[in-house]
Amino acid sequence: MSADEARVPPPSRLAVGVCTRDRPDALVRCIRSLGALGELQGDVIVMDDGSRVPVEPALREALGSGAPQGLRVLRNETSRSLAAGRNTIARATAAPYVLNLDDDAAIVDPQAIRAAVAVLDADPHVGAVALAQGDEQGRAWPPHAQPAPVTVRSQVATFIGYGHLLRREALLGVGGFREALGINGEEKELSIRLLDAGWRVVYLPDAVVAHVADQTGRDKRRYLHQTVRNDVLGALYTLPFPLMLGGAMVRLRRYFHMRKGWEIDDPEGFPGVLRQLAPGAREALGARTPVKWSTVREWRRLTQEPVPYHGPDD
Repeated sequence: MSADEARVPPPSRLAVGVCTRDRPDALVRCIRSLGALGELQGDVIVMDDGSRVPVEPALREALGSGAPQGLRVLRNETSRSLAAGRNTIARATAAPYVLNLDDDAAIVDPQAIRAAVAVLDADPHVGAVALAQGDEQGRAWPPHAQPAPVTVRSQVATFIGYGHLLRREALLGVGGFREALGINGEEKELSIRLLDAGWRVVYLPDAVVAHVADQTGRDKRRYLHQTVRNDVLGALYTLPFPLMLGGAMVRLRRYFHMRKGWEIDDPEGFPGVLRQLAPGAREALGARTPVKWSTVREWRRLTQEPVPYHGPDD
């Protein structure tokens, strides 16, 4: 090896992906926070998913000389969805691990990300690491707002999208996020396919990512509709027949419980959910990849009772 080659640092194992749309201030805060990662941070890929004003010029101006080395901004002129953006990010990097952050999330403690990377390094069976959700000071939110209501490292059913680490091989190996789902529930549908393929999802309750919710684009009624729609579509995509039919009906009925529990005034009501569901249902039935019955049983068990995780050598 030459002296010049010896001075070239090895490529980072970690890429950071941030999908954004019309939240320029939150995006700047998110990207600035990546400086805490130091040498751990490699590619930084921002997916501008159809913002009314392209984000790159203002982002680079705001960051100035503090812009991360390797920052790339990709853009869709019209929105394709969060799920599509995260698939694009995974295909755009060669890093084995991808840290996906919402644009209104931020790194408050780099040790949280180092701990997550260490799990993937140590255990080749882990496909995703769920991170805890917290405030700007890194104080974790209550247990009900987390991937699972546990206080110890655990294998869990799924992660939540605001901040999670994916093994790129696992993500692409199962076909990526279902792009038709877009947002709200896309992580759950991916997680059951990961489980079916032999991958684990591990949650680190002490690894906190700040999630300072930006209200731009947020609407409780739309969130309700999308969540119910995607839950039903997930059943159509992944559940074995005839469980698919019963599962879809159970998920549809949850609309009424969720609307009441969240105290949402919803003039469109249930017919609006059905109208949104119809085109996606046809696609889901045509692209079904049902998981094994044993996977469904394991998924249900993890949903009800996460399993403490100790690593491959324990």
